[in-house]
Amino acid sequence: MSENIPFWLKKTPLYETLKEAGGQFVEYAGFFMPVNFEKGIISEHQTTRNNVTFFDISHMGKIFITGNDATKFLNYVSTNNIEKTKDYGMQYQVICNPDGGVIDDLMAYKYSPDKILLICNAANTDTLYNYLLEESKSYEVEINNLDDSIAAIAVQGPNSEKALEKHFKLEDLKYMEFVDLNGFIVSRSGYTGEDGFEIYSSPDKIIKLVKDLLKEGVDPAGLGARDTLRFEAGLPLYGHEMADYISPVQAGMNFAIDFEKEHFVGKEALLKQKENLEEKVYGLELIDRGIARQGHEVFLDGKHIGFVTSGFMIPGTRNSYANALLQGKYKFGQEVEIEIRGKMIKAKVRRKKYL
Repeated sequence: MSENIPFWLKKTPLYETLKEAGGQFVEYAGFFMPVNFEKGIISEHQTTRNNVTFFDISHMGKIFITGNDATKFLNYVSTNNIEKTKDYGMQYQVICNPDGGVIDDLMAYKYSPDKILLICNAANTDTLYNYLLEESKSYEVEINNLDDSIAAIAVQGPNSEKALEKHFKLEDLKYMEFVDLNGFIVSRSGYTGEDGFEIYSSPDKIIKLVKDLLKEGVDPAGLGARDTLRFEAGLPLYGHEMADYISPVQAGMNFAIDFEKEHFVGKEALLKQKENLEEKVYGLELIDRGIARQGHEVFLDGKHIGFVTSGFMIPGTRNSYANALLQGKYKFGQEVEIEIRGKMIKAKVRRKKYL
């Protein structure tokens, strides 16, 4: 099967298994990843919302920070404050450059003050790893990239705990906590807006778990549904709602910024933006028929005011929404226009959660 993979792309340990399960593969972040399976994106989206599916997330970056200064160092490079998280707890992090632009957003798994696992975006793993190495030179820490040694899946949906009960005892695991179970790292977390779990282990253990889940009737889902689900739930995606030119303040992610910390990279720029926010990511609901896509321009009274960062028709509905970075301040319900294929499509401003 591997002869179908473009030579410049990597495959995850689950490639062969998911190909046999009917996966349709595309290039994504340097990997050959399943975008959907035989039932299609609409089915995968709705099954995740109403039952349970699993996703291959082995492509995500995995970087360990260890050493006496692990907490101090992460608090220097990240906007959030890992000191506020207990051991075996998780915290959403944003790592910015001095101008406030985002290098990456990620999840931190805190084993202890001197041992923290970072799960980052696949496309940014090398950039983030090299950045952390450079910035850590004056700290007593070690930075290790575990990319190729760990595979992972996300089991998502209201029946996710039930689907895993033959494999793990998880009823006591709270949201944004994780445990070590027989060689698996299992967290109650995800990127769909549903209850769910993310599971990390050696490739052989994850492959066996996936084969068991398939036999037990748990459907696989691909990148297509992962994107529509996160969008519907109001969750940002790097390169869309956040980027090196869109800060976490502009993205509305202030909950992940601890301005009370004495210093962190980008603090001054983000504080200035917070005090005088000139651009912000808003939600839009299309009034006229159409589907907005990233890069489509947004207008008010004929004046260009911004551009779309993400846009979808929610699977199984005729409801079309978009997120857009807009200059100025807007009230919910205010009408704007999106230029789609040369036509001006009416839309109204609303919140960025579409569930």
